[in-house]
Amino acid sequence: MARKLEQTIVNHFIEELLEKLIDSSTDSHHYADTMYQLGVEFGHIILNEIKQASTITLACTVEDADYLAKGILDVLERQNNKVFLAVFWNKRFKAGDEYSISVAPIIKEYHESGFNKTNILIILKSIIANSCVVRTNLTRLIEESSPEEILVVAPVLLKGAKENLEREFDQSISKRFRYLYFAEDDEKTKEGIVLPGIGGDVYKRLGFTGQEAKNRFTPSIVKERRYRNYHV
Repeated sequence: MARKLEQTIVNHFIEELLEKLIDSSTDSHHYADTMYQLGVEFGHIILNEIKQASTITLACTVEDADYLAKGILDVLERQNNKVFLAVFWNKRFKAGDEYSISVAPIIKEYHESGFNKTNILIILKSIIANSCVVRTNLTRLIEESSPEEILVVAPVLLKGAKENLEREFDQSISKRFRYLYFAEDDEKTKEGIVLPGIGGDVYKRLGFTGQEAKNRFTPSIVKERRYRNYHV
């Protein structure tokens, strides 16, 4: 098992945050806060990567919305960037026996008016292993939009995930991909958990009892932004 850090952007503070994720003694509250702090770090990096006049859509899964996504949003919007949020509830399962490919159909989604007219799309996931969730959500997004640049963002990737994702799209789409991540791991269990990854099953580490509970949850950031947008 080997972990490769993306040395061009990883500092000592980010290393400490990654260590907190894989520490089994980190409780769900501190785990969530660590994810938020990693989002803040990504936000600062993204600010340096984008043009000043960019319009942005930030897309994430429901479990990442209040933590990773909020960290990025807080940084970008503090600098007066216009950011549209899209959130997806996916149900992931094997399409057949245990050796079949994983699929992750969307069972619910939230998106803000204007998400399909931005020039930068950030697609965010706490960890990218076989890329089925990212593939599904990205396919949905590009059905209605044509961003100039697609930032694929995750604290941790499994080795080979980038290549797997790019094979799922036409080159006219995949050539727009840019990746921002802090660590790349090269091992996973037969259950699909990347080692050391983000310390196990993200649903349980965040305090959900499992996928069904996660999919019944509405993030606070969605409630707040839906209320705010409705009353503008």
